Amino acid sequence: MQTHSLGNIIRVVPVDMINKTPAGNFDTDGNFVDEAGFFIRVEGAGYLTYCPLNNKLDAEAIYKWFDTLYIFTDPEICRKIIHTPTSPVSEATLIFVGYGV
Repeated sequence: MQTHSLGNIIRVVPVDMINKTPAGNFDTDGNFVDEAGFFIRVEGAGYLTYCPLNNKLDAEAIYKWFDTLYIFTDPEICRKIIHTPTSPVSEATLIFVGYGV
């Protein structure tokens, strides 16, 4: 049993919003969902729409610019990345989610 914070990301998973991988984490609207919570980083800067862990309504989603980063620096734990293929501005690409803090 883990009794303290590891203070680090221990698992990283690439997320492909177009091809819907990893399989099993996408809802019928094409959103990436993991209700246990995850962190986000991107290697292709742009905007993402996401829901923080305790924002249970999609209407409370956050629309935010993500810079290209190769480490996780944003402390916000999320539960959903919303698929917005018709957004008129730059969408973030090469998305990674991290687990384990």
